Amino acid sequence: MNGQKDFNALCSSISGHKYIAIDTESNSLYAYKERLCLMQISSETINAVVDMLAVNLKPMLPIFANPQIEKIFHSADSDIRVFKATAKCRFVNIFDTMVASKYLGLERCGLDSLVNRYFGISLNKKFQKADWGRRPLTRDMLDYAAGDTQYLKRLRDIMRKELDENGKLAEAEGQFAHICGVEPHPPHFDENGFITLRGARQLNGRGLAVLRELYLARENVAVRRDMPPFKIISEDLMLRLSVAPREALEHLPLFKGVSSYVLANYGAWIREAVKNGLTAPEFKPPRREQDFEKKIYMNAVRERFQAMKKWRKAVALRRNMLPEAVLDNVSLEKLAFAQPHTLEDIQKIKGISAEKIAVYGDSLLEFFRGHRIRN
Repeated sequence: MNGQKDFNALCSSISGHKYIAIDTESNSLYAYKERLCLMQISSETINAVVDMLAVNLKPMLPIFANPQIEKIFHSADSDIRVFKATAKCRFVNIFDTMVASKYLGLERCGLDSLVNRYFGISLNKKFQKADWGRRPLTRDMLDYAAGDTQYLKRLRDIMRKELDENGKLAEAEGQFAHICGVEPHPPHFDENGFITLRGARQLNGRGLAVLRELYLARENVAVRRDMPPFKIISEDLMLRLSVAPREALEHLPLFKGVSSYVLANYGAWIREAVKNGLTAPEFKPPRREQDFEKKIYMNAVRERFQAMKKWRKAVALRRNMLPEAVLDNVSLEKLAFAQPHTLEDIQKIKGISAEKIAVYGDSLLEFFRGHRIRN
């Protein structure tokens, strides 16, 4: 489906439905800034693929926010972030089959694995990493996209029943409500991000200066060409050039990763960046001073975090769930720092739902009584 008029009519027709199954396709592997390219929708009587590069999302926003219409996703977190990056919107009443599978203790949580497990059908994943921003899309790509939402309602019905029978439905629904509130990750380029690249800390000051120039130049090229930076040149290649910058200037084609394409399209700015790095002041990473008592405290927090992961694993095993369905790592970190004394203390920690506190609150307090450290 394409054209705003058709999309408006589609939104009008599903506004009275009890549910819609939704999936999206984006172009994060092919563009500097990810864009929503396709939206697939299935409901009681509709199975549609919408070209989101050709329409405005606005008519869909009331449906997202309508509590009377259940929105069924597989991995809603990523889809909702893409929607919110596209338009200001609010989500209410979702069901996430990936999250549900983790609460049910299923090790293989991909949609293809779930469809195969419950229905004995093998989904075609040929276009999983396709460029969905290209136009026109092939018939095979459109058929692939349309297939991803066809099974979500049936999966939802089966999994909701299993969650209910296992006493996990309220907890899972609390997680669904939390996912409704996720926000898109704001675009941000850290000019000193090169320091965090694997192997960067092993370079000397001159090598770091070269790496910095390559890192900044690559970003500029990525923006100009509207491509992800990793598709310009790899981090490994930048590190190899930074280890031997003078050799890079004289014998660039001999370096692993410098193909004829790279040499023809990027050779000039690579050489310029290496040259700039050789004449720039040596780069010295900032040292983070930390007093002795704070270091001791942080080590204790890290030890408690690891102990909490063991607690989570034991709880997950007992409840036949995947560990991340009990509490995610971010929540564990917040708890490790807060070391709560009471249920009220846990309630103050953002991101831990009332349903989680009801299920795990007493167990958490018992854990902290045995893992208390002084601030």
